[in-house]
Amino acid sequence: MEKKKEEKMKNEIKDEIINKIKKEIKKDDDSPGGLFIPAGVLGGIGFGFLFGNLVAGLFIGLGVGFTLFAVYEISRRSK
Repeated sequence: MEKKKEEKMKNEIKDEIINKIKKEIKKDDDSPGGLFIPAGVLGGIGFGFLFGNLVAGLFIGLGVGFTLFAVYEISRRSK
């Protein structure tokens, strides 16, 4: 009877450790959120070129890229 309890506890501990490892692996996966920054910069350069102010478009695109990156990461981690 005691052996069954010990074995059950060992299995519960193993399951708990496996779940923690899976959560850590899920946290460390590669995120495509970093692509928002260069996409924002390139988009900003394009709009800046169209409107005749390349530097302003660059900075606006950079700001939009960082904002989208932050929103993506916050929403991803809050799940």
